[in-house]
Amino acid sequence: MTIDDTTGYQTDALQAGLHARADLVTISRPPIAEVRQRAQKRRKRRRLVQGLSGVTATCAVVAGVIALSPSRGADSSPAPTTSFTPAPTHTTAPTTSAPTTSIANYLQASDLGPGWHAPVGAGTRPAPILGSSQCGLSGAFNPPMPIKPAPNYSYTAPGNSMLEAVYTYAPGNAPKVMADARTALTTGCGRPQEIKLLDSPPTVADEAIVFTVGGDSRNVLVRSGDRVASAVVSLIPAGQAGATWIDTVAQRMATRLTGG
Repeated sequence: MTIDDTTGYQTDALQAGLHARADLVTISRPPIAEVRQRAQKRRKRRRLVQGLSGVTATCAVVAGVIALSPSRGADSSPAPTTSFTPAPTHTTAPTTSAPTTSIANYLQASDLGPGWHAPVGAGTRPAPILGSSQCGLSGAFNPPMPIKPAPNYSYTAPGNSMLEAVYTYAPGNAPKVMADARTALTTGCGRPQEIKLLDSPPTVADEAIVFTVGGDSRNVLVRSGDRVASAVVSLIPAGQAGATWIDTVAQRMATRLTGG
């Protein structure tokens, strides 16, 4: 073997070793599709982290608002929902009560004409009167008692006076009171020369009775339902003027009694 041969052998061996080492450290280039896939995964991970961070921050803000809200206490549970249920409607049968009587149901001074003064309370009466105790004493007229006291009011004018009372009877009794009064007055209550039944004017009430017990006085009974208004005036003018005036009084009594 010559020197040149040896040198060639060594050179070939050195090159073979260097190639072997180069194969160990050589980094192969990855495919393009794989690089894109890895980049997409990294972007998705960043978006997921950012989204979770935003949700966490939003929850923290909402929790802070709820905690600071004055309408809520320490308990963070939702308030119960209140439902409204209408109360049941109970149908009750109408109750029957006696009609109420007030001063508005009585005559006023303006109903009687010039010179008359406003009514003044003057006690109570037990039952309608016919202007004379003769009807009661003779037994010709015995009306039932009213179901409540009847206040009577007095009216005054120069040289004259009037009394009026409104009586409330039990249901069905007032028509009988008027019928019995009319029957008794037809006979004059045993004194036909003094006690007389007169013509009665039409009114807005159920019925009216005008009569005299002698002299210049006049009496009026007016019924509306279970109530009877009774009035007596001490003096009326003679003739047609007096008759017209008492008819007007009866009509005004009916209007007041019925609330018309």
